[in-house]
Amino acid sequence: MTNKQINAAHHWRNNGELMAAAASMGFIKGKVLDATYGSGVFWSSYTPSDLTSNDLYTAADYSYNFTDFPLNWEDKWDTTVFDPPYKLNGTPSQGQVDKAYGVHKKATIQERMDLIIDGARECYRVTKDKGFILVKVQDQVSSGKMHFQTDAVSSALRELGAVKVTQMHFLRSPRPQPQGRNQVHPRSNFSTLMVFKKR
Repeated sequence: MTNKQINAAHHWRNNGELMAAAASMGFIKGKVLDATYGSGVFWSSYTPSDLTSNDLYTAADYSYNFTDFPLNWEDKWDTTVFDPPYKLNGTPSQGQVDKAYGVHKKATIQERMDLIIDGARECYRVTKDKGFILVKVQDQVSSGKMHFQTDAVSSALRELGAVKVTQMHFLRSPRPQPQGRNQVHPRSNFSTLMVFKKR
C-alpha cells in the first residue's frame, strides 16, 4: 500500500488493495485462514507469510464448508478472513459471474443471511483468543427492502464475545436502478470489511 493515510472509505482498485491496507494496520497477522479463498484475489497486493486457503469450488489447501470446519480447528488461527456469498440475488441470472461469487444457486434472502451468520460464527470458533476475524459483506436493497448485513454479523459475533475494532468501506459503482421500478432506498455503492477481535 503506497498511501500513508488510509481512509475509512476509499476507491480501492480491487479487494487485494483493501486487504493490503488492513494488513498495514496490523489486522492480518500470524497464521491466517482464508475461509473463502476463491481464486485468491484478496492476496494480489499482499500475501501473508503463513496463509492457509479453503474453498469448496476452487483449488485450495482445504475444501471444507465454511459453516463446518473440523472440530480440531478450534482456536487454531491468529487471523480468519471471511468473504461470504453476500449478494442477495434470489434467482441467479449472471451465469459464471454468479458462480465466481458463490451465488449461483437459488436462495431466499433469509437463507443467504443465515449462511453468512453461520459462517461468521464458525470463523469466530476457529480463531484464537485475541485473534482477528475479518468479514466482508454489503448492506443492500433487495425486493424493495434494505438488508443490513453489517448489523446482522456484528450482532451475531458480539453475542459470542467479539469486539468490532474497525470497518473499511470499499466504494464501488452501483448497478443502475431497474427501469419501471420506483426507488425507495439509496443505492448501496460500497461493501464493508469489518474487523473483529476475539475475546
